[in-house]
Amino acid sequence: MAVGMKNYRPEEIKVSVKNNELIVQGEHQYKDNNRSERSFFFKSTTLPPGTQVDHLQSRLTDDGQLKIEAPYIEQKEATKSIENQKK
Repeated sequence: MAVGMKNYRPEEIKVSVKNNELIVQGEHQYKDNNRSERSFFFKSTTLPPGTQVDHLQSRLTDDGQLKIEAPYIEQKEATKSIENQKK
């Protein structure tokens, strides 16, 4: 997953997981002599079954993309045939 965070510094970004929800949030502040600027960002998404949350990693690239990666183990659906019984 990639999220555009061009104006944010790494210390302004928080990535967390709660109840299988990936949460990305950021707060950016800019001040100079003439103005002050503040922006917020929030995004959440449900992680697919099989996502290994303990191995989740994020990094901010030089071009402002927050890359979030986690290993994934494909979950196979269990199918069981049930025989019809006669009375």
